[in-house]
Amino acid sequence: MSEPALFYRPFALVAFAAAVLGGAPLGVWMLAWLYGGAPATPARWVLLHASLQIFGFFGTLIPGVAQHLVARFTGRPLARHPLTRPLLALLAAGLALRVAGTWGDAPAWLVLAALLQGAAFAAFGWWGWRALDPPPLALVRRHLTLATAWLLAACLLEVLLRGRALARGAGAPDLGAMRAVYALALYGGVVGWVTGVLLRAGPMFVADWRLAPAAQRALAPLLALGTVLAAAGELGDWPGASGPALARLGESLVLATVVGALALGGAFRRARRSLPMLARSPEESRIFRLAAAAVTAAAVGSAAATLAALAGRPAPVLTDAVRHLVTVGFLTAVVVAMAFRLLVVLEGRPLAWPRLRAVAFVALLGGVLLRTAEVLPAWGLPGLAPWVPLSGLLVWAALACVAANLVAAVAPPRR
Repeated sequence: MSEPALFYRPFALVAFAAAVLGGAPLGVWMLAWLYGGAPATPARWVLLHASLQIFGFFGTLIPGVAQHLVARFTGRPLARHPLTRPLLALLAAGLALRVAGTWGDAPAWLVLAALLQGAAFAAFGWWGWRALDPPPLALVRRHLTLATAWLLAACLLEVLLRGRALARGAGAPDLGAMRAVYALALYGGVVGWVTGVLLRAGPMFVADWRLAPAAQRALAPLLALGTVLAAAGELGDWPGASGPALARLGESLVLATVVGALALGGAFRRARRSLPMLARSPEESRIFRLAAAAVTAAAVGSAAATLAALAGRPAPVLTDAVRHLVTVGFLTAVVVAMAFRLLVVLEGRPLAWPRLRAVAFVALLGGVLLRTAEVLPAWGLPGLAPWVPLSGLLVWAALACVAANLVAAVAPPRR
């Protein structure tokens, strides 16, 4: 086993532990409450679910995998940076404090957790800016640094909101205001990182990938505008339905930008052959196609939610379905497909259980369909409600398929 392959490992283990052991089970609990008659999920656990999935899963994977991506982007040898261990310690400590603070109902610990994770993203952004040299990586450098800055901004906003709530003696901040935190982290940070990587690594994922320079330059400003609008709509004290309409408009702009970039780059064109990264595994290719379909459906649903909000009739169930099309259908599907491929590339050996790729695809597909089907009970088909919680179990199964191969890959080889 080569030493460079070890860099991503602890980040990936922490990230998948956060999702498989915490974020996904909490999601199942919430769905069982909303659609299965289970006891209500307290607000602090709802916030923990979002934090574990966004900061714990995506936010921890990004700094770990980024070290390998930057080495490939720049062509320089992969070497351990002095910040690697402190970054992991800060992110892991933040996650531990989030869980302990929620479990023990200790709001001050949650403020400290956001501060630690914010410090990690600040250091990570500084490292990324120095590691990516302009040119020809100037555009990618700015895009990824801005995406990291959104993650930092989300943590700082959370510190502010939780600090104010603590000063008032309220304990937990307002759920609506916290949605602004997650908008910054999700749309600006995680989606920003995925699209930024696509600027450089698009040919690895899409055959004959071609995104015009003008479209590449427009990507970050459009995502930033949509992110600001989405957060402002959730955070501001707006009259009537103006706030929800502004938030939905921002989300629509972000999703339309992503779908537009995929379309212009060629992700929806039929190609007679694909590049080796996808050709080696049809299952991974199917998962990527599921991600593209999910973000497209999310863009359509977000546009409908925007029109409803502008008409003064917010559609919270549709909005929730759209968010999970983004987090589960798009981002989680991308992570699952990438993880199966990167485990082979970085570890230099086959997957321990390659058939779990097909299981993960079926589980993700079922999870996305059932999670999106939550709109149907709200539209007059209550008989489907008991099936919606199954989506959480299916998403958990897909993540567990990756986690099983990850644990097998990092385990010492048998003698």
